[in-house]
Amino acid sequence: MTAKVRDILDAAQPWPTIRAITSEDIPWLANAAFESYPRRGLHRDWDATVAVTQEIFRGEWGPYMQVASPAALSEDGEILGGVTTVLRLAREDAPDHPYVLNCLTLPDHRGRGVASGLLAATARAVAAVGETQVSLTVDEDNADARRLYDRLGFAEVSRGPSAA
Repeated sequence: MTAKVRDILDAAQPWPTIRAITSEDIPWLANAAFESYPRRGLHRDWDATVAVTQEIFRGEWGPYMQVASPAALSEDGEILGGVTTVLRLAREDAPDHPYVLNCLTLPDHRGRGVASGLLAATARAVAAVGETQVSLTVDEDNADARRLYDRLGFAEVSRGPSAA
């Protein structure tokens, strides 16, 4: 799915307290991905999830954009959700703009604006470096995420094979 940065910024406000996700957050990020994603593909088991998470910070998925990879924090500093973004996805068929690899919100905090706030912060950061679009992938069976992305202006541009 792809959205214009302006559409995301028009639809959502950044989460009030954010900071950049760093490699020190790998344990949190891997755990959140393992808790959030179905046990298939890249997240078929714990070891695969940790490996993929480490690959992001080594740049194997593309140049990591720390500035466009926010963590949403609670008032007491707990991470509630996070986004990881690369400048360009390291695939020949990838779009020529920033790509969100993960948009994760812990289950107890879903439906409270965390994900839309994170994506607004990501959009603001990519706009600051002159980018006008951002893309991501969502599982077809993830209805809640699809509704969020639709509301933020994301449109489907292609459909890959089933991840099942």
